[in-house]
Formats: sequence, structure tokens, C-alpha cells
Amino acid sequence: MNIHEIRATYAVLLIADFTSIIGCMIVLIGFWRLKLLRNHVTKVISCFCLTSLCKDIPSTLLTLTQTAVDGGFPCYFYSIVITYGSLSCWLWTLCLAISIFRLIVKREPEPQRFEKWYFLSCWGLPLISTIIMLAKDTVEYIGNWCWIGNDYIVYRFVLFYVPFFIIFATSAVLVGITCHYTYQVIHNGVSDNKDRHVKYQFKLVNYIIVFLICWVFAVINRILNGLGYYPFIANILHTYLSVSHGFFASMVFVYNNPLMWRYFGAKIIKCFTFFGFCLETAKKLEKNKNNNNPSPYSSSRGGSNKTGNSTSQTGNNGATVDSSPGYDSSYELDSSSTIPYEYSTESGPTLNPNPENTSNSSNNNSSNNNSNNNSNNNNSNNNSNNSNNISIDDGKGNV
Repeated sequence: MNIHEIRATYAVLLIADFTSIIGCMIVLIGFWRLKLLRNHVTKVISCFCLTSLCKDIPSTLLTLTQTAVDGGFPCYFYSIVITYGSLSCWLWTLCLAISIFRLIVKREPEPQRFEKWYFLSCWGLPLISTIIMLAKDTVEYIGNWCWIGNDYIVYRFVLFYVPFFIIFATSAVLVGITCHYTYQVIHNGVSDNKDRHVKYQFKLVNYIIVFLICWVFAVINRILNGLGYYPFIANILHTYLSVSHGFFASMVFVYNNPLMWRYFGAKIIKCFTFFGFCLETAKKLEKNKNNNNPSPYSSSRGGSNKTGNSTSQTGNNGATVDSSPGYDSSYELDSSSTIPYEYSTESGPTLNPNPENTSNSSNNNSSNNNSNNNSNNNNSNNNSNNSNNISIDDGKGNV
């Protein structure tokens, strides 16, 4: 690369680092301040952002100070940050796909019991590639950062890009199975709000889409480098997208949680209210500050009991999900959501093959119950008339 390309890459690298730091800090602040967002899935996303933040801050400092140019410890530390941090972020993305799969498809009642294994794998497995990279003395300064040198193409792919393909393929398969599951929910008529289900499907895959887009150009660029080609455009796309993975993932998180942008929007608009501007907008945001997008499952047949401003849903396994305003059940993804599935504790949830028969039988049962209630009411009226209009309620609706 000539001097102009190096400077352009340097500027793009700093922009990507700073935007990623800002995006990750937004997610972590939201997770800290908004208790309504705290659940198993958002904890996984927050761990991803924390890992990305710990990667981006030292990378930015090393880029600004240029201390890694001369090699030595700063150069080795830079390579450790890139290799370990990137692999760890990828593994957290895989854990997110696993969590969503287990919560929706497997209907795992206690997803948090797997968190200790997530911590061990995401913060432990990257040490393998990092140690091998250092032990084989493959690190050198390659442009604007330190990493595995151009003479060690095999190590680049074995230690870095092969794990990328494995992690991405596994995540894509799990998300595909989960989307197929929700597709069955839509097209078997068990949901009253199909548009919301389609939007929910997109929320399942958008993290994986961001993962692919941010790293596909890195793979393409390294393949071209291995063949002896060093195109500037591919290098720029590789630099910006791979480094800003944390930023785009955090923006997806904000998009998936309106509670986030309402919270930060209210903080920003509050500055203008001191001057008499945006007063109505501030009131609307304050009124809806605890209103997050609900789960599409909350509108599935099976209903929810409403009492005042709070609702509760009881699933087939007897558990209860709070659906009060502001509770983000779309990210809780709890197995107790009332989805009209035949559920067996031995074989797990299976889609009812003939929902019409179930519906008809439910209607028949409802009719029988109504007729029994009518007869009970008639008997109650007769008994009350015979006892001089004195009635005693036994607590079951009978007299």
C-alpha cells in the first residue's frame, strides 16, 4: 500500500473503533439502567458488547499511539487483543443463537443454567488460538495493526477463519431451525397476528446477518491476500466492517428494543425542554418509557388474563409470564408463553397436526360448559326462591 492508502485505512480504523466503543457502551448502559431488559438473552448480548468493548479500547489506544509499529510487547499485545477478542465475540454470537434455539424450539424452562458454560467457552476457547499464534512466533506488524504475518497464511485460516466458518455455520443452522419453527406457528394458524410473527422472525436472524456482513469481507480479503492480491477496496471493507462489528450489533439491539431508544431519546430531548422545545415529544416518551415491543406469542390464541394495567399468561407447563406494560417478553422468550401446542414433558412440544379438530373439540367443550353453567344457574335460582331469597356462595359459582 502507498502512503495515501495507509492513511485512509488508518482513518477508517479509528472511526470503526470509536463507533464500536460508543455502540457497546450504549448497550451496557441500557442493560445497567433498564431493569426491564435484564433477562438471559440480553445478558448474553451484554457479554458480547462487554467483550467487544474490552477489545476496542486497547486497540484504539494502540492505534493512536502507534507504539506497535516497532514490534515488541505492544505488537504482541495488539495481536492478542485482535485474535482473542474477535474469537470471543464470535462465540458469544453462537451462544445467542443457542439460547434462542433452546428457549423457543426446546422450550428450556431454565436457560440461565447454561450461562456458566457460556462464560467458560467464550472466554476460554479463544486462548487456544491465541497461545498457538504466540508460540509459533507468527506475529508481525502488517499495516495498521499487528497480527499473523503474510508468510503464515495457513495459520491465519486454521487459527482464525476456520473457527469463523464453524461458528457462523452452526449459528445459521440453529437460527434456521428456529425460524422454521416460528414459520410453522404462522402457517398452521396458531397465531392471530402473523405480521408480528414475521417481524419477530427478522429479529431472530438480524444478529446473524450482521455477523456475516461484518466478517465476510475479511474472509474475502484474506483469500485474495493468500493468492497474492491486495486490493485497496477489499482491505477498506475488511477494516471497517470487522472492527465495527460491535457497533452494528449494538444498533440491532437498540432496534429490537424500542425501550432503549425511548430511554436515550428522552435523555437527549430533555436537554431541549429547558428552552421550551419538544415538550409534547418529551411527554410522549415519558409516558411510554416502560413500553417495549411485546412478544408475538402474547397475541397467540390462548389469551391472557387482564386485570387493570397488568397481565399474566399461564403456559401449558403451569408457569406464569408477566406481561405488564414495559415487560419485554419478546426477549424473555420464556417456554411458558401460551402457544397452542400439544406439550409433553417426555417428548417436548409438538405441533398439533390438526388444529381444526382441536378447535372444534374446544368449542364443544365450551358449549358443554356453558350448558352446565346455565343448568346450574337455573338450579341456583330455584334454590334461592325456595329459601326466601337467601343465597350462600360456596366460592365455586354455585349456590
